[in-house]
This record gives sequence, structure tokens and C-alpha cells, in this order.
Amino acid sequence: MKRPLLALAALLALIAPGPTLRAESWTGTSDVTFKGSSTLHDFEGTVRAVPLKVTVKGAPGARSVSATSDVEVRKMTTDEKDRDENMWEMFQSSVFRFIKIVVPETGEATLRPSAGKPGTMPVTLTIAGTTATVTGTVSNLRESEQTASFDLAFPVSLKAFKLTPPSTLGGLIKVGDTVEVQAHVTLNRRKS
Repeated sequence: MKRPLLALAALLALIAPGPTLRAESWTGTSDVTFKGSSTLHDFEGTVRAVPLKVTVKGAPGARSVSATSDVEVRKMTTDEKDRDENMWEMFQSSVFRFIKIVVPETGEATLRPSAGKPGTMPVTLTIAGTTATVTGTVSNLRESEQTASFDLAFPVSLKAFKLTPPSTLGGLIKVGDTVEVQAHVTLNRRKS
């Protein structure tokens, strides 16, 4: 009699629904560096403390992550006033104050593959009214119970977003099409 009861109990344990896992909210910031080239010289810029919201769903090892953020265009700087004003004009900052960023729900195995390889992350950007998705490379991922951090790198083609880069000196100095973006992201689990 004991054996059938134990078998029934084991079977019920296997088919009974487990605890419901609710989505966790994380908040954080990202410090961003962007690098581009021109016919005269390369340039670099930054935007600091970009706020972001992250949602984590699922059980450890099988989680998915999604995120949103808005980058205020006028907080992007190359530390050169004329270049910054030209950049803000290219982004049409008087009409489009923000670059919108969305990371669609992405599985943990994509973000953190095995064997120490870098992960990937789809990043959907809306720049000056045009939306496109780029693939970012995730590296240096560190996570504890309450915090996480990682580096994210991806290229942005100005043409893909229908942006016309500024040119100076009658078109002699032109900006290259690809801008390399690197972000260091720091996250904190929101207390329930």
C-alpha cells in the first residue's frame, strides 16, 4: 500500500503547477561612449547616466530579459560645441528629444552563452523617427542577488536611420557612416 501512495505522491508533485514566478523589475543606468570617423580626424563622445528599466521573467537558467530606455539627445556630447550642435541638428533634437531604445524579450542563453563566449542582444533604436534593430555584443556580465552589470557594444549606421551627417568646409570634411556605440550598464533589483 505504501508503494502506490509514494508513486502517486511523486506523480502529483511532477504534474502539479510550480510556484508562479512573477516578473522582476530592475532599474539602472548606462554610461555610453560613441566613436566615429571623419575625413579630418576621428571623434568620440559620451552620454552619462542614461536611465533604464529592465524586466526579468522566468526561473534562473531559463530567464528572459527585456528593457527600455530614452537617451536625451542634447545630453550627448563630444566636448566640442560646434560639433555637438551639428550632431543635435542631424538628430533633429528640436523635434525628436530622445533616442528610444527597446530590447525585446531575449532569452538568458542568448545573453550568456556557454563556454565564456560573448552574448548577443537585439537592440531596437528609434532615432529621429526611424526605427531599426541592431545586434549588440554582451560581455563582462556580472550578477549578484541584487545587482548586475555588463558591457554592450553595437554599430549604428547613420544611413539606416536616414540621418545625413554634417559636412564642413564645403563638403571636404565628411563623417563616416558607422558610429560604434559602447555602453557600461549597471542595474539594481527593485525592492518589492
